[in-house]
Amino acid sequence: MKRRYQRRKIKLPFRVRLKRLWRGVVILLVLVLIPCLLWMQTRNSPIYRFTGVAEGESETVGATSAARITAIEVEPGQRVSAGDVLVRLDPADRAVDLALHEARIANYTRGISRYDQDLERLMHTLMENERRYREAANKARVELESEKLRQARDEAELAGFKAEAERLQPLVAKRLVSEIELMSLRPKIEALEQVVGQYKPLLEALEQRYRQSLEQLNEAQEALLEQREKQQGARQAEEALKEADEAFRQAAASDPYVLRATRDGVVSRVQRYAGDVVASGEPIVRLTPGRTRLITGYLAAHQAEMVKEGDRLCVERIASRQCCGLTAVVEGIEPEVMDMLEPFNPAPRFSVRGRRIRLQLEGEGELVPGESVILRQQQAGLVETARRLFRSDIPLR
Repeated sequence: MKRRYQRRKIKLPFRVRLKRLWRGVVILLVLVLIPCLLWMQTRNSPIYRFTGVAEGESETVGATSAARITAIEVEPGQRVSAGDVLVRLDPADRAVDLALHEARIANYTRGISRYDQDLERLMHTLMENERRYREAANKARVELESEKLRQARDEAELAGFKAEAERLQPLVAKRLVSEIELMSLRPKIEALEQVVGQYKPLLEALEQRYRQSLEQLNEAQEALLEQREKQQGARQAEEALKEADEAFRQAAASDPYVLRATRDGVVSRVQRYAGDVVASGEPIVRLTPGRTRLITGYLAAHQAEMVKEGDRLCVERIASRQCCGLTAVVEGIEPEVMDMLEPFNPAPRFSVRGRRIRLQLEGEGELVPGESVILRQQQAGLVETARRLFRSDIPLR
């Protein structure tokens, strides 16, 4: 006969069960904290962050020649727009320029006066020639018309004598009129025929002389018209010269020499004061942009493989130590390796070798020129974090 044994469950005390449960909770917390510690170790690692400075294109305003400062219209920190007057100068050679300008104006005026006098004399000569040619043409026309009238008169008289002779011939044949009367008409007729025959070459010569007189008159009138146009052009040139001289004097008296801003910005420094004499090229006022979107980053040698062109980096202001929600795109990496200062360098007295990179802010974000920022890569996933953590070529601190 077999006996059956029944194993009864042992009821553990509450203290023992609580101890076992606490041991499992501790193990679970350790397993959960390991990835968190890995993420925290790599999140703020200096390998994935570096410093940068917001860069602004500054502009130095200076005189182009030796001059004395008469007034400075701006103050440090003042905002200016493109075209605003910054400095008023009194050039040292302004008196020399004014004297040279006056000498040139006097020379031009004398030249125009001589040219005008020559035109006046030439105009007087042309007007005299035109008057003489007009008189000659009128005289030739009068002589031509007179000869034509005399020709018509002689031809009419000749026709009358011929008609009278024809009328007397039948009467002489009938012995009604004396032949002496008919014979007295023949010398008159012959003389008139000779006179009328000489009119044709005389009239041709008079017509030719009249045509020549008209041609000379027309040429004189055209030359006179051209000289009048030249005289009017000389007067216009003289008036333009006077206007230019007046404009130059007004500009020299009102605003002789000013320096203006070529872009919008803020006056960062005033290096000279009113009354100072500055040389050519010496800076007087320095302008900087109020805001900028350019950043120059300092990339250490061991970080060169972590960043490439086109990457997006988070921008963090050093002053606030908080992420300002800005993102910058890497536009270029300088190929030259140089010594630079790096705030995360464990030995600050020794410079770190590295390169400079140029970044451009995305969106509407802007920074103050000269502001220091921290550039870091965006957060990676857990697998990537572990891979970076256990890489032997990247030292961890």
